[in-house]
Amino acid sequence: MTLEDYYRRRAKEYDEQIYCRTDLLRQNELEQIGNAMKEKLKGRRVLELACGPGYWTRILSDVALDIVATDAVREMVDIAKTKNFNCSTSFVLNDAYQTSFQNGSFEGGMANFWFSHVPKSRIHTFLAGFHRVLQNKSRVFMVDNVYVPGIGGQLVAKKGDENTYKLRTAGDGSKDLVLKNYYQADELVKIFSHYVEGFAEKNVFCGNYFWFVAYDVQ
Repeated sequence: MTLEDYYRRRAKEYDEQIYCRTDLLRQNELEQIGNAMKEKLKGRRVLELACGPGYWTRILSDVALDIVATDAVREMVDIAKTKNFNCSTSFVLNDAYQTSFQNGSFEGGMANFWFSHVPKSRIHTFLAGFHRVLQNKSRVFMVDNVYVPGIGGQLVAKKGDENTYKLRTAGDGSKDLVLKNYYQADELVKIFSHYVEGFAEKNVFCGNYFWFVAYDVQ
């Protein structure tokens, strides 16, 4: 099973449940992240990778100049298209590792809850391709999960594999093993400082449930 197959099968379930948590601390962090994202990307032409069902697309549309939202899963894009957006928003089926856009096409980039699905051996390919389509001084914003035991399924490590995985149970009771890497702040600094001049702890927020990074492409 590929990651695309997993999200294709669970698209509707994912849209209805993933952000509908009653935990107040989690909701407060999501609100904080949404506000930071809007502040960083306000007034920009933004490329969103792995848009999923359009949750973050809708929030960003309050302040972005326009958004081109992409995902490799048609079922996710179809759900996203049904939502209302407050700026010009278009959707494109696209591979996050091989975006089809020309160099320097955008002023901002967003990839929320995607970085944890990138195999560590493909981080360079992903970031190089992402940065390629951004103009000089473009702003990048990425959010993902902090590891919390007991949330999102059992964490699984495989012998000889530098990645980790989550064993997840769908609403119908079926189980899937999904690549999911977790990072702490110092690890994020170590990774992104290879690709972004001046990237440091000031570029990273780590909460109880989520982290985000924000930086400018040189």
